[in-house]
Amino acid sequence: MKALKLMTAALALVIGAKAGAVTNKEIINHVSYNVIMATYVDLADATATLKQAIDIFIANPTEETLAQAQYAWRGARIPWEASEAFLFGPVDSLGIDPMLDTWPLNILDLDAVLKSNKAITPDMIRALGTNLQGFHTLEYLLFGNGKTTNTKALSAFNAKQFQYLSAVAQVEAEYAAYLAHAWTTNHDPENPSAPGYVTIISNPGTNNQYYSSETTVLAELVNGMIGIADEVANGKIADPMGGDISSANMALVESPFSWNSLNDFTFNIRSIYSVYTGTYRDARGPGIKAMVERVNPALANKIEQDILNCMNLIQAIRPANGGDFGQAIFTPDGRARTEKAVAALQDLKATLESQVLPIVDKQ
Repeated sequence: MKALKLMTAALALVIGAKAGAVTNKEIINHVSYNVIMATYVDLADATATLKQAIDIFIANPTEETLAQAQYAWRGARIPWEASEAFLFGPVDSLGIDPMLDTWPLNILDLDAVLKSNKAITPDMIRALGTNLQGFHTLEYLLFGNGKTTNTKALSAFNAKQFQYLSAVAQVEAEYAAYLAHAWTTNHDPENPSAPGYVTIISNPGTNNQYYSSETTVLAELVNGMIGIADEVANGKIADPMGGDISSANMALVESPFSWNSLNDFTFNIRSIYSVYTGTYRDARGPGIKAMVERVNPALANKIEQDILNCMNLIQAIRPANGGDFGQAIFTPDGRARTEKAVAALQDLKATLESQVLPIVDKQ
């Protein structure tokens, strides 16, 4: 009788555990609303703050207001880089990604515009190529060329640069607000009745033209993580490194003027962590990890630690005597630290491909 009671109690615990298990629907809802949409709303707010800081600097150019504008640029960079595990949906279909973040910057043409007699307005900026606007145009104008320092003397600014800064900051804030609106309210400007993209991705089904099932959404999320792990390892880091020091190329480094490259890369991987764990700012909820846990708890925990390790290894690239990624790749020890980070990122990508995607396929 006692044994039967113990068995009954154990069975109740098992049933209760299964009943309380996180569902794919809960994962999708949480990541869609509290990670992805929240990140884009933060981006819109941060670019609006950047525009305000730049206007204050232009109105009163001092060392303090310049530092505040530079700080605001770095602050706006965080939600953007922390969104790169989910560069699908409106950021792609509406062409917003290149408008905000085309690299490399076309410095020759930018300098030519600055030397011209043309009045620089937001409309003019919108008509220019994507490599003459966005984050990196603002970066170049705010921080200087980044060769020996990541700041710029007040005496180096002129009225034309102020015009360009103001116009680009306005256009950038508009694009970011447009992206947030596409996720929260309307994802298709040609169809006023179309809902925000968050509604689309969080409600998969046979009537959904983008996501026919929960599996297709989960695959979108995992492939997004794989994509940015690959881009950081084999593009953003590997391309500027070249095969050896003699072939290292500073012109291919992203965010070199501000010496913000390593922070960019770190927040790229932080975007993987957010989707995987469901953690963003104060939000705590199920992410892809909850799906993996149902199949292999040890693997689920290992992947989380691998993501954190990648972020730590990226930050460890930073030279002890100052500088950033663009300086590290020109020294043997900096390149050795960089290679460790690349190897860890490649391993993470391989794990997501070979061990997480197959779990998605079985959902």
